[in-house]
Amino acid sequence: MPNNNIICLRVNELYENKNLQKIKTALPSMCFFEFTQELLMQIDKTKEMLFEQGLHEISFQTYAASWFFKLTNRYHQNITTYIHINEKEIFFSGKMRPFNDVHFCTPKVSINQLKYNKIPIKPIQLNQLTIPLALGLIKKIKRLSSQYSDVEDLFYGIEPLVNEIRALDERSALDLHLDSDSQINLLSRQSNELAEKMQSLEAEMLSLSRIVLHKVFGVSKGDWISCSQLNDSTLTQLQYEHCDIYENTLNISGTGITKAGLLGKREQSISIELLS
Repeated sequence: MPNNNIICLRVNELYENKNLQKIKTALPSMCFFEFTQELLMQIDKTKEMLFEQGLHEISFQTYAASWFFKLTNRYHQNITTYIHINEKEIFFSGKMRPFNDVHFCTPKVSINQLKYNKIPIKPIQLNQLTIPLALGLIKKIKRLSSQYSDVEDLFYGIEPLVNEIRALDERSALDLHLDSDSQINLLSRQSNELAEKMQSLEAEMLSLSRIVLHKVFGVSKGDWISCSQLNDSTLTQLQYEHCDIYENTLNISGTGITKAGLLGKREQSISIELLS
C-alpha cells in the first residue's frame, strides 16, 4: 500500500427529479478523505462480512471524510457522513439539516486503485482446489447442482403439459375448467414454485462460487487475475468482473489485460472445473 494519500472527490446530488426537491440547500463542492492503513483494514474487514453474510453492500456512519463548501470557502462539520463498501468499490454519502435522509454522494472509487500504485495480477493456482476448505465448498456446490438438475427436470416436464392444456383450452368450444382451482392452475403454481426453487439454488451456488474465489484463491471483484487452463498452456489475464457456474464449471469473465499491463477492450473468460 502506498503512503497515506489525501483523496479529493466531487459531490453529486441524489435528486433526479428537481420537482421533488422542495427544500433548497447548498451542497458541498468536494469531499476529502485520507486513505490510511486504519481505513484499509476497515474496508477489508467489511468485505469479509459481505462474503460471510451474502450481502451486496454495507453502509455505516463514519468520520473519515470531510466536506468542503466552495460557497463559504470552508469545511462544514455538521454533516452526517456514511461510507458505502461493496466488493470492489467505496463511496461516501452525506446529509445535513433539515434533511432526514442522505441527499448527496461522491462517485464510486475502486478499492484496488486506492490500494496500489500499480495493480498486481493475482495468479489462480488450480492446485489450491485440493485443500480441505476448497473440497468442502466444492462438495456443497455439487450437492446443490444435483438438486438443481432434479428440479430442472421436473420444471421442464410440467411446462409442456401446461402449454398443451392451455392450447387445448383455447381451441375447444367447451369449458374445460371444472372450478377456480383447476388442474391447469395447479400445474401453473407448481411450475412457478419449481422456477423459484431453481433461482434459489442457482443463487446459493453462485454465492458459494464467489466464496471459493475469495477464500481459496484470494480474489474478489475488481482484482486483476491470470490463469493457465489445465488443457491449454495459454495464459489468460483479465479483470474479474463477473462469475457464474454451470454444471460444476466456474466461469470468470471480465475485461482482458494487454501485454503492456493495461486494460484492453476485449472480454476474456476463465473456466475452472470444480472437481472433488
